Amino acid sequence: MKKGLHMKNWFDNIRIYHLLIDRFNGNWQTLPKSENVFCGGTLQGVIEKLDYIKSLGFTAIMHSPIFTSANYHGYHTLNFDEVDPHFGTWEDYQQLLDQAHEKGLRIICDFVPNHCWYQAPIFAQSLLANGGKHRDWFFYPKEDSDEFVSFLGFGDLPKFNLTNPEVVSFMIEKAEKLARMGVDAFRIDHALGQPFPFLQTLREHLQAIRSDIVVFGEVWAFGIGPQLASQLYFKTTDRRNEFLAQDTVPFSQDDLQADYVGTLDGVLDFAYRDILLEEIRAGRGIRGNQTLRSKVEAHFAKYPADFKLVLFLDNHDTDRILFDCHDNVNLMQEAIEFTKELSKPFSFLYGTEQLMTIKSTIFNAEPYADLRVRCCMDWSR
Repeated sequence: MKKGLHMKNWFDNIRIYHLLIDRFNGNWQTLPKSENVFCGGTLQGVIEKLDYIKSLGFTAIMHSPIFTSANYHGYHTLNFDEVDPHFGTWEDYQQLLDQAHEKGLRIICDFVPNHCWYQAPIFAQSLLANGGKHRDWFFYPKEDSDEFVSFLGFGDLPKFNLTNPEVVSFMIEKAEKLARMGVDAFRIDHALGQPFPFLQTLREHLQAIRSDIVVFGEVWAFGIGPQLASQLYFKTTDRRNEFLAQDTVPFSQDDLQADYVGTLDGVLDFAYRDILLEEIRAGRGIRGNQTLRSKVEAHFAKYPADFKLVLFLDNHDTDRILFDCHDNVNLMQEAIEFTKELSKPFSFLYGTEQLMTIKSTIFNAEPYADLRVRCCMDWSR
């Protein structure tokens, strides 16, 4: 990292281009269909488009997880020591970091400490059938059974026991390697499923390597019912009870996010997105909407000024913003400009500049509906 890029509060007004490595640039001759397979995007493909990203006015790239994974998106980790060969090598990743920094672009890595793929050797060894090594790295409700606790009920994703000091050290070691290579910030996937002491310790270790590293979390309770509350970690007993009573007591995303003040540097601001979409769905515009501005200001006032609220209009787990705007490009542009004016970190999902949209919501019972949001970039356009 060049010394010139070390600036106090560098993250405060950053413009982030959020991409999935597999779906961004594979030098496709024929655009692949968005299916639940690897489509060919690579780290070299990202490197080739650094000037393109910078030309759009972005100052950072947030990329999907890079470790060897059973799936294209990177969230089903098989090996925490290697870059997925579909994406490239450690040398390719170092090249991405170095060239991005030379162009004044920061790199934000999506980091996934919560779970792994069930065929990952580190988990397979913990099964009684395989000797039960490091069994306490995961959650087994019964000592004499290989039945394990899986991430939010996804049966192929065993959940790590991040109260175990050995697991904490393991995960910190993997993150520290990325920090030493030059990663500037970390997005912690499903932070709500990880103990507060672990998150605090992770942040402290990373910032001991470089004080300007930013660690922020995905703290989102959408779609998680009380039956899975045992998997989640809350700052207080009252917050847990509030979550369990969410069918009768309105559950506040704002309160949930604010609980991470002092533990993380910031969070992805789902509450902001909810406020914005409420106005859009009510048929009210964005430009000149004083009610919206007042709601947003009241929302921001709930947090300390130095807590990083990462604003976004959509991401790889939500409907596309153009769809939410009823395919009204002008309305979408108003939402983008309004968000930029707020002088907060702003994350922009790849393909929005190409007017990527969807035909129906991904929040239905259809398997792999999120693939509609995760289409490959069409570089012929």
